Amino acid sequence: MRNPLVWLARFRHRKGYGIHSPFAYNLVTQVLYTPGRYYADQWLEQMFPRWQRLLHVRRLACHRLLFRLANHWQPDVVKAPARLLSQLAYLHAGCRKAKIEACHNDIITLTGHSGTMFVIYDLQRHRTLWHQVKNDRQTTVTFDLWDMGIAVCNPKLNRQHYIINW
Repeated sequence: MRNPLVWLARFRHRKGYGIHSPFAYNLVTQVLYTPGRYYADQWLEQMFPRWQRLLHVRRLACHRLLFRLANHWQPDVVKAPARLLSQLAYLHAGCRKAKIEACHNDIITLTGHSGTMFVIYDLQRHRTLWHQVKNDRQTTVTFDLWDMGIAVCNPKLNRQHYIINW
């Protein structure tokens, strides 16, 4: 469960407030804070028993965000650590054309291809990796969601770091 003091400290960073970049504002308002349900929600929720859905509400919300990111971004290749099969199922449901490759190490080398997006799950545990990705010269836009981090490599965008209270 998330600390309420952290949530209050990050409260003014909600729903795109203070974001001037059209790319970042669109990602925050159209992907992170998308209301409603998607076509695969009912099928994907069946993967979790009812008791697990009630106990792991935040994990399920993060899985849904992975689904929305894959659905919005429509990547050709997704490299994900082979930890939870449910994460891979949500990614694949979001973009069925994507080739999902399991990588077994936590160190991700940035390739710098335009349009590359990295999602670091469980950000509090992987803070050193997050700082490496954030400080890499090829990373242009990052979103710190407290328990997830999203980094985008796109040389057309200005370098910016956003803290989002999600």
